[in-house]
Amino acid sequence: MTPELEPQKIAAQLCQFARANFVAEGQVFDENSPLSKAGIDSFALVELLLFCERVLGVRVPDSHLTGANLASLSALARCIAELARPGAPAS
Repeated sequence: MTPELEPQKIAAQLCQFARANFVAEGQVFDENSPLSKAGIDSFALVELLLFCERVLGVRVPDSHLTGANLASLSALARCIAELARPGAPAS
């Protein structure tokens, strides 16, 4: 796994994107906060997933959009890192 696709680095990028686009100013939010706390609804989730494709080059298939993977940005980052590994399933 390249350093850019380590879960911690992915989580930091996702958190920065979420803060810039979804989180209300002054609200405490980090990679372990529930996504709902950031105001990430279904439309924002689509934007977040498109960000993953554009910036990280990783598509998150529908089969991976589970409650566990969407609990926090940290959980989503672990999912993305796993999908980015060589030999990971494409769907």
